[in-house]
Amino acid sequence: MSGNQQEVTVPLRYSRVDPWVISSDTEAEIAFLEATFHAHETPGSRMLGPDGRIGHVEVEIGDAVIMMFDAGPEWPATPSHLRIYVADLQGVVDRAVEAGGRVVTQPTELAFGERVARVRDPQGHLWWLHERFEDVAPAELAQRFADPGAQKAMAYVQDSLTNELSQAR
Repeated sequence: MSGNQQEVTVPLRYSRVDPWVISSDTEAEIAFLEATFHAHETPGSRMLGPDGRIGHVEVEIGDAVIMMFDAGPEWPATPSHLRIYVADLQGVVDRAVEAGGRVVTQPTELAFGERVARVRDPQGHLWWLHERFEDVAPAELAQRFADPGAQKAMAYVQDSLTNELSQAR
């Protein structure tokens, strides 16, 4: 630990950094997560406000906790961008589409040993899907990134994100 760092106590179930996902319809977002990632709502975590909207709920995907709540009707959209590692990238993409998601980046193999894809869910959140298939030695990365096929794959992944985010304006 460096001189400026203090020990941080993190409660069980949580990590040092946990995301908040704010949606216009958190109930629908939970259904998407259950269908796509086999997520489950943490029992007893749901709290409703006086207006019946979800004021807090937690959803678990593997060992990760996502905290969620309904946006106020007057709030601007606040789409989240979340990366999730999966075991079967194509299967997850297929389930996401079946649950109402839209593919932004087709599954693409990248030089650093991962297949990646992106899906925009019905609430507007962007899921960065990663499937690790190989550990690549740091000394080998430069050679791999120099390969024209690897450059083309990376350009596609970058361009698909640029195109998606440019449309959001």
